[in-house]
Amino acid sequence: MKKRTQIVLATAASILSLVGMVFSVGALLSLRSVDQLHHLLSYDYLSFVDGQTAGGLATDFFTGIALVLIGSILFTKTQRAGDVGKAVASFLLLFIAFTLIYACLNPRIGVRPY
Repeated sequence: MKKRTQIVLATAASILSLVGMVFSVGALLSLRSVDQLHHLLSYDYLSFVDGQTAGGLATDFFTGIALVLIGSILFTKTQRAGDVGKAVASFLLLFIAFTLIYACLNPRIGVRPY
């Protein structure tokens, strides 16, 4: 790959990862209790209304995770950050898989919104 292409790719990956980290960390900082963290990780705050009652940024948590995942996948194409990008992408894919499994094992069918 040309050096210019690698610079553009690394810049795009950095911007996506940084924006994703801001969304994810902002969502975690807006939580006030462990119960809200449980609701966040079990996909209860994907509704805009539920997210606003929890603190506003709660709906942006998985959007941020997705942006960091895209950024880390782009980092795998660069020479220097390739191994770190693979590790971060693997961790995030496992995190999403485990939260999806947990959400499927604990459905909210018939439960009122918070």
